[in-house]
Amino acid sequence: MGLPQVIQDFNNSPLQEEFSRKNALLSSRFEEIAPEDYLYSVYGEKDELVVVLGSVKDEEGQIVEKGTIIRVPTEELWKLGWRSNAYLPYADFYRNYYNSKTLKAVRAFVVDCDGVTSATLGKVVKYLWSSLPAQPTYIVNSGKGVHFVYQLDRPVEVKGLRWSINKLNEAIQNSYTALLEVDKHPVVHPYRFPGFLTKINTTATAFRVRGAYTLEELMKLFEIKPKKAEKGEKKGKQKGELLVLPNGRRAFFEWVLRRLFRNPPIPGRRQNSFFALGIVSYKCRREVPYEEALETIPMVYEDMMRRNLHIGFRIEEAYEAFQKGYQPKYVRASWKYLCELLGWEYRPNKRNGRTREEHLKYLQRIRQVQKEEKEEHIRRLLSMGYTKSEIAEMLGMSRRNLYKTYGHLFR
Repeated sequence: MGLPQVIQDFNNSPLQEEFSRKNALLSSRFEEIAPEDYLYSVYGEKDELVVVLGSVKDEEGQIVEKGTIIRVPTEELWKLGWRSNAYLPYADFYRNYYNSKTLKAVRAFVVDCDGVTSATLGKVVKYLWSSLPAQPTYIVNSGKGVHFVYQLDRPVEVKGLRWSINKLNEAIQNSYTALLEVDKHPVVHPYRFPGFLTKINTTATAFRVRGAYTLEELMKLFEIKPKKAEKGEKKGKQKGELLVLPNGRRAFFEWVLRRLFRNPPIPGRRQNSFFALGIVSYKCRREVPYEEALETIPMVYEDMMRRNLHIGFRIEEAYEAFQKGYQPKYVRASWKYLCELLGWEYRPNKRNGRTREEHLKYLQRIRQVQKEEKEEHIRRLLSMGYTKSEIAEMLGMSRRNLYKTYGHLFR
């Protein structure tokens, strides 16, 4: 019995190191939450919890212990922390009978992303975070994967809202499919809980990103509308493409990265793509440090590996191509030249034929519309009883700046 355990520990050690790297990344940006505090935050003072125990198999695939469902007093939950097959649903059930038909209330929506490395997680948190309709309340490092938890400020009764809740759960999970590999589950699905053992012999951890949401907030953020409004609904016009090389702004650097993440370099373009990334990084060097630009190379290369586009192209070659582009002699490289390197479509004029004066007036109209939309959003939050501090946190700005910019709404 000793030898298989040694082999298992040896095989798990790289995964444990990756788990530690994810913890370090998350703790550098967010506050780590103790399992007991996380439990109270999600379930409050609930006396009894439903725990789903998965089946346990031996090395030959034979079932040693069949899966079952148990009800555990809340104060005794941590006695099960040693089990790597114990899972909890973020929901309440009638008489605690665990079934989709006995679902009573929902406490949170969860996005389960499996096989998430520290590089992938860093890519999402640093560069793709803003593309999500809303940030999660918690991030749970569950072992090989990551859970993004959208907690509700109170349990929401399912009766009369089953369609809306299921649609919202689907929309939240779909918002991550372009970023990560998502295991889609219904709202009754159980998940590994912080403080419990994982399959790689580590303890799951939780990190707080922001406060809880109301159901109405999430439905607005993820654009869940009544059934009648859904039919024949047209998607909004996509944001215009960036067509010229700006003067070294961070937004341009992140925009190029997002396109590279969605469409990794293909054979015949791999060397040129990293060369172009070096040119863009040098152009944006005032707002993007060299060390940070260098960290994006393995992120792009990882996406190539996942699609088997890296064969015959080593990561050392990617670093070499990047260094060739990261030079002052390419600082005046045109956008057309970069498009040729990356294999992207080139459009000659970002203003679509407008003069500079016409384009500035066009931008002023867009900013005015955006300001009116934000003011309307603040008015809705005020009518719902939120304080200035809570509204400022939702909008990602300080209370002082909120009052300085939108003080007339509060007066």
